[in-house]
Amino acid sequence: MIIPVRCVSCGKLLSDKWEFYKRRLRELRGDAFGKRTYFSGGEVPETAEKKIFDELHLTRYCCRKVLLTHVDLIEKI
Repeated sequence: MIIPVRCVSCGKLLSDKWEFYKRRLRELRGDAFGKRTYFSGGEVPETAEKKIFDELHLTRYCCRKVLLTHVDLIEKI
C-alpha cells in the first residue's frame, strides 16, 4: 500500500514524516521491532511510537492514528 500522504481527518501533511518514523522506530525498538506490545489496562508504559510522535510534534490523535495503523505492503509484494 502507498504511504499516507495526508491525515484522513484533518488533512495535515504526513508523507514527509513516514520515512523518519519508520527509521526511528527501528532504532528505538532494535531487536523487538515487529513484536507486539500488550497492555494490561493498569499502567500505560511510554512506547517508542509515543516518543517518535512527540519528536515529530504530532499532537492530534487523528494524525497519530494514520501513521500508527498504516501497513506497508509494498515491501511484501
